[in-house]
Amino acid sequence: MNVPGRAVVLIVVMNLAYLPVAMRQLLVVLLGHHNTGSFTTAGMAGAACGIGLALTAPMAGRLLGRLGDRPVLLATGVGHLGALLGLAVVTDPAGFVALAAAAGLSSPPVLAAGRARLATLVPAPELGRAYAVNAVGQEVLYVGGPLAVTLSLAVTGPAGALLGFAAVGSVALVATAVVSTGGPGRGWTGTATTSLAGRATLRTLIGTHVAYTTCMGAMWVLVPAFAAAVGRPGQAGLLVAVWSAGSLAGGLLLARRGRPGTPGRAYLGFLAALTVTSFALPLPRSVPQMAVALAVFGLGLAPWLAVTDEILALTTPAPRLAEAYGWLLTAGQLGISLGAATSGAVNDRFGNAAAFLVVGAALTLALGTAGLRRRTLRAPAPAATSRAAHPVAPG
Repeated sequence: MNVPGRAVVLIVVMNLAYLPVAMRQLLVVLLGHHNTGSFTTAGMAGAACGIGLALTAPMAGRLLGRLGDRPVLLATGVGHLGALLGLAVVTDPAGFVALAAAAGLSSPPVLAAGRARLATLVPAPELGRAYAVNAVGQEVLYVGGPLAVTLSLAVTGPAGALLGFAAVGSVALVATAVVSTGGPGRGWTGTATTSLAGRATLRTLIGTHVAYTTCMGAMWVLVPAFAAAVGRPGQAGLLVAVWSAGSLAGGLLLARRGRPGTPGRAYLGFLAALTVTSFALPLPRSVPQMAVALAVFGLGLAPWLAVTDEILALTTPAPRLAEAYGWLLTAGQLGISLGAATSGAVNDRFGNAAAFLVVGAALTLALGTAGLRRRTLRAPAPAATSRAAHPVAPG
């Protein structure tokens, strides 16, 4: 796939470092109920984690550009580890929610740092493949992570599972700080005009991302709701796994064959495919039928996210790239919350099939936003985005 070995190592360690953050919502809810005996407290703690992450992600990304990867990753890693250790032992409801908020606020910006560093490690023609490999890594994380949580709960209980994930994440975070810092890079040589164009692109991506993640937040509610509606609540996990497997297959295909056309056209094409296939989701009446619909729908997910990363890397000055990824993360948290709340209410009032129209509506809005602003999705001319082969400041 012509992706440099160091870039592959970075993709592996940064996704492992993100593991405790990716599984934190699930672990905090389980541990919150275990420690306090209250699902209300557990739910509040989970929300506090998400809000904290959304508030600090852009700021942490900005610090990466100013201070470099290593000090920011290690400092936030220490704070995050301390908050997780506290969660493992605290039984007071108010204290548990406060520590959950602290964990969210101190979330290490490992994905922002890693994605920004990939843009300096991989030549522009192969950047799309590198981000596709990273999208595959994230899908593996979200498929294998819940399985690892289940195994850990059986062996050690919620507290032991949280501590185990924290230990793995901390070691991988240190490795990410080492891999993502130093070595030859390619400094941004664009002009102020290019920077203005990059901000226009970021606004387009953020607007589209809010609508896209509204769809994702809805899916996490509606897939389990579908399983319950057809009398198979225990197969919700299987449906989510099939959905993730479809996305994984799409990411692997993109990594192997490369992006079709320009980044902007691929972005619109994959988003259109997601929109069209989403309107099949209200139709299934059994678990096998829904599994097919979810697998087809999932095919475009990882490729679209990979192209999103590529466009952002090609249009954003290097010192501001990590911050831009932080803003996408914040937008994602907002969209997920909106989608979960909206779809749950529609599901209870009008039924599961009608609620899946929330997914199609959100993606239609995303496609319309991207289509109207498609000019901002064009990468600058090669001369403007050339990254000279000389060392640059870490991060």
